[in-house]
Amino acid sequence: MTQTTNPYQTWLGLNVSSRPDCYTLLGLPLYEADGGKIMVAAQNAMARASIPMAPADEPARLALVSEIQLAQNCLLDPAQKQAYDQQLQAYFSSQAAAAQAVTSPTATPQTATPQIATPQIAAPQTVVASQRAKFQTAPVASSDSSAEPLIQAKKQSAASSAKQRARNSAFTTYAGLALVLVTALGGGGYYFFVMKPAEDLAQQQADPQPAASPDRPPAKPAASPEKPDEPETPDPSAPAVPGGKRPTSTELANSISGLGNPDEAMESMDAMPSMMNKPPEPTATPEQQAELETALLTAWNGISQRDYAKASIALGEVRQLPKTNEGKARFEQVDQFVQDLLAFNKARNEGIESLAENEELTVGTTKFTVTVVDGDRIVVRVANQNKAFNRQDLPEGFQRALAMSRLKGDNSLKQRIEASYLLLSPKADIEYVRDLWMKSGADGGTLAALEADKKKFAASEMMASAESAAMPEGPGEEMAPPGDGSPLSNLVQTARKQLAQRNPAAAQQALASVDSMTLSPENQAQIAALKQVVDLNAKFWDAVSKRLTKLPADEDLDVNGKLTRVVESDANRLVIRMAGENKRYTLADMPAGLAKFLAEMELPANVETKKIVGAFLLVTPEGGVERAREEWATGFLPQEEVDLLVSAMTSSLDVAAAPSQPAPIPSDAKLAGPADALAKKWNTRIAAAKSASDHIEIGKQLFEAAKSQTAGSPAQFVAFRLALAEGARGADFSLCSSIINDWHASFAISAGEWHFKAMQLAGSSSDSPQVHTAIAQHAITQVPQLRAAGENNIAQAMQKVAQQSAAKAGDNNLIEAVKQLSSDT
Repeated sequence: MTQTTNPYQTWLGLNVSSRPDCYTLLGLPLYEADGGKIMVAAQNAMARASIPMAPADEPARLALVSEIQLAQNCLLDPAQKQAYDQQLQAYFSSQAAAAQAVTSPTATPQTATPQIATPQIAAPQTVVASQRAKFQTAPVASSDSSAEPLIQAKKQSAASSAKQRARNSAFTTYAGLALVLVTALGGGGYYFFVMKPAEDLAQQQADPQPAASPDRPPAKPAASPEKPDEPETPDPSAPAVPGGKRPTSTELANSISGLGNPDEAMESMDAMPSMMNKPPEPTATPEQQAELETALLTAWNGISQRDYAKASIALGEVRQLPKTNEGKARFEQVDQFVQDLLAFNKARNEGIESLAENEELTVGTTKFTVTVVDGDRIVVRVANQNKAFNRQDLPEGFQRALAMSRLKGDNSLKQRIEASYLLLSPKADIEYVRDLWMKSGADGGTLAALEADKKKFAASEMMASAESAAMPEGPGEEMAPPGDGSPLSNLVQTARKQLAQRNPAAAQQALASVDSMTLSPENQAQIAALKQVVDLNAKFWDAVSKRLTKLPADEDLDVNGKLTRVVESDANRLVIRMAGENKRYTLADMPAGLAKFLAEMELPANVETKKIVGAFLLVTPEGGVERAREEWATGFLPQEEVDLLVSAMTSSLDVAAAPSQPAPIPSDAKLAGPADALAKKWNTRIAAAKSASDHIEIGKQLFEAAKSQTAGSPAQFVAFRLALAEGARGADFSLCSSIINDWHASFAISAGEWHFKAMQLAGSSSDSPQVHTAIAQHAITQVPQLRAAGENNIAQAMQKVAQQSAAKAGDNNLIEAVKQLSSDT
């Protein structure tokens, strides 16, 4: 810390030379009882102390911030404030009592002995108006408390005279005259310097006034008629000499619990000259201030266009320009912001260029592995699914993962850079950004200033208008056509219609009457997916409603780049001020973009939120299938799950009744006859099959024959079994899955066991790499499902077959994908 830096003066403008009391520190009148005023004063002081100065002064600034926080905590806590105020009152009472004892007509010289301790008051600092007025009118008021040494000197002269008279009785008469003279001079001086200002003090109002001018020289003690002896050491237990000033930390040391030692000075802070004048603030001409404002506007224009080089050049042109303190602080904030964005871009570009296969990356809580890097094509494996991207069009989450993996420096620097990048992302949760920024140790005032500048300079360029909050309808799959008129189809159409009308409760009620046990497996899967979409939309609108109850009046909202102000809101209604007029919305007619903004404010930034928001985009007319897919892609949802959710709103429901209960597996005796008959009919064709396609064609025909048999009969059972064998010999696992699903719906078989047997049969039927590739790929889809169903033994056996097939296929990516199945357990 520099030797001439006074933190109280530099940041708070207080003309003090040591640590002041809590009220002075926050710029409050003594005993201020209004908690709101205390909070505002503390926030103002904290804001001023948050402005960084020279690097060497940073420890002093941080210590000052800590003192402000302690003072705020003390004055806002009723118990601590009461104790603190009592200490102040006791101090002033002791001053008044001491003053009365010194000036009482009946007081003897013994009552005015030098046993009274002189309080180590740092300075009159900030005081209530009456106290400040005293120091303005009394020339003895100064920062070095010269008034007290004067009084003490007088008392010490009287004591010395008394001792001299006792030691030398021959000079009693002369000593007595000297004592009378000293007493008269002391009494007159005390009245002039202490009592007279006290009378003026009582007549003045308690409006805050500045302390005595620091340029006024301290009063010098009047010459004593004789040189006193060395002063005795003051008694610490004696009452303080009244001076009309606030107590410093010395008088109140350790008097308030939790405040530590309030007499502790800033580390390495040298003694300051009395009432040191604040250095003049740097100045800039109006033309220079306008030039700086233009440069900041150009920089933010570049930031909004993601052209950070343009922003850096604009700031470089005014780097040496004279600036006011405020202008300098704004410049440094934006300049550091741009440098962080440039560092992020550089790290991201390095990551794209140096990306290697089998590299593992992390973004948030999501981990994924790069499996293929081929020219402009990049394939990653996430959540047991492969996703392909163009190198020049990577998702935002992928770019973040690359940049964070290549950034150099400590975690604090990385966190600040990541927060800077996310501040510009329309999809980032601002609370997450703020939390990340604070974890980095960066100044919160800087982030607040950047947020304000973003709204002021870059909002219109960075986001689309939020008045309509329109989102284009997504091309792609059309919504499901009307049903076939069956009760189930009507219920499904009703649920879908209620979702589009933002009434998930009615949709849930419609689907609650569906008895899934009477449906085929395909219908059961569709109904389950539709119920999931309904539940996700219910969570979405619940989040919107909760956020509406938390919006305070007059709060500014940056909705997709459009600044709006909240007029009033409740759980079902919102009134906002936009473009000079009030707009009223309910949950039923709120723009989709505004609803999405409110939901994302309420929900945490995680994969589940992406899933919820995507479900809303799927059903709302302003969204569409493609918008939903884009949202889910940013959350790395498995493609299989995405397709299932989309089908819930786009696929027609072919109602097919399922048996109320699967038939038991027939005994071998019952199967023997139908098996012989089926073999005689199909053995010749099976033996003549020469290619995989031949076996596949036979399998399809047997499958149709099985479905035409009496449900649950032994003949149907053996037809399904033989159809599965032919599908496996052809390595058509899509056909195998269809056969097993229907077979499982009709008979109480273990679907996992027959999937495993189909893989074994396919592997023993051919050594073709294509066949073994199909076996391994089929295992990758089946093993997680088996584990989820608790069939771990079959899953483990299936994985071993898959490992062997992947090795025979000679596909390294496939081998790694099969190994990944073990790590997912």
